[in-house]
Amino acid sequence: MSTHTNPAVKHDALFVFEATDSNPNGDPDNGGRPRVDLDTGQGVVSDVSLKRKVRDSVLYRIEHGLASERNGIFIRRGLSLNEQLEKAYQALDQKPADKPNAEHVAKGEQYMRENFYDVRMFGAVMSTGKAQAGKVTGPVTIGIARSVDPVMPMEMGITRTASTREEAKDNASQMGNKSVVPYGLYVTRVHYQPTKGNAVSADDLQLLWDSLATMFENTRSAARPDVAARQLLIFSHDNPLGNAPARVLFDTVAITRTSERPTPQSYADYKIELPATGELPSGVTFTSVI
Repeated sequence: MSTHTNPAVKHDALFVFEATDSNPNGDPDNGGRPRVDLDTGQGVVSDVSLKRKVRDSVLYRIEHGLASERNGIFIRRGLSLNEQLEKAYQALDQKPADKPNAEHVAKGEQYMRENFYDVRMFGAVMSTGKAQAGKVTGPVTIGIARSVDPVMPMEMGITRTASTREEAKDNASQMGNKSVVPYGLYVTRVHYQPTKGNAVSADDLQLLWDSLATMFENTRSAARPDVAARQLLIFSHDNPLGNAPARVLFDTVAITRTSERPTPQSYADYKIELPATGELPSGVTFTSVI
């Protein structure tokens, strides 16, 4: 077992990715434009968006050979939460009821933890409907990503030439808009803390790191044609409680500008310095996945 896949100890990771002529996370409250912190000008990607891509990456891997056992996805498009909870009750030969049965809820929670990857890793509130399965606190936390420098989203007007109506086919042009970030380098924090009732395996952790490293390759879209992972740096402790604060470990990684241009335009405008030999606290090991 590799150090960074040991589910019995704590792991803290820095995930660095870039967006080029892409919208890494549109804000539905702002017409789908890239999220930007108005105080700092930094680009922002929500933790929910990043976890969604991990889930989608796992589903993509199942379609291409990953064993579906233990790797189901609870929160996904096209399936209601209650529907999946009811299927769990069916598998356990339990009947949904208006009043929750404590024993059934406990068995349902265990079933969901063992059979659904995102429940096991991120946790879930499953006290809904007539087939309740309690609440699971997941060991994995993915934070909000921020760009290292301010970003300047670019607005583009676009037109559609095809009409939705037969009578308007000769006058079909409709105006729209598209917003992208010309370039931004983003950083987020990922934490794994073993929890009570932890059912995570070494394979689960390997799948997490693999999914983070490749999820943008598997979830491209017209809005995100060029979002790419650049670094996944994992600090592994030798016990469940950790040997040093995560912030101390993250401070051993320096991201600096190498260009005097006022606005960074590519990854070449940055330099990432990794921890030096002997710089880490005792009991902490470092793994660079990308």
